[in-house]
Amino acid sequence: MHRMIFGATSVLLLSGAAVQAQQAAVEVNENVMLMPWNKSVDAVEGAKVLKSGDGVELGEVEAVLGTDANTPVALVVDFKGTTTGFTGSKVIPIDRFSPDGNRLTLTTSAAEIASFPSYNG
Repeated sequence: MHRMIFGATSVLLLSGAAVQAQQAAVEVNENVMLMPWNKSVDAVEGAKVLKSGDGVELGEVEAVLGTDANTPVALVVDFKGTTTGFTGSKVIPIDRFSPDGNRLTLTTSAAEIASFPSYNG
């Protein structure tokens, strides 16, 4: 009963992409392609994550999560703390990133990053 109440509350409070990130619970298979980036999960895991605008390194991609093993919806980013003020891993919707060669640029604010769920996988 508590899970259903929490789930309904989460849906009301979060945007569509954030809801998908919240529901992402399965690690996606390494050979799945992330479209439209044309990069595999294996190529994205370990990629450096940069701050939009100034290119400061924030951390790196720890995992790709999905609603199932073939449907990626979020990236887990391990933050270093030196530039964000916090450490640990956060689940962030894929649409908040853009590819930059072998790196990814994160296009969201520090306040929004703090609001995303932590990852303890």
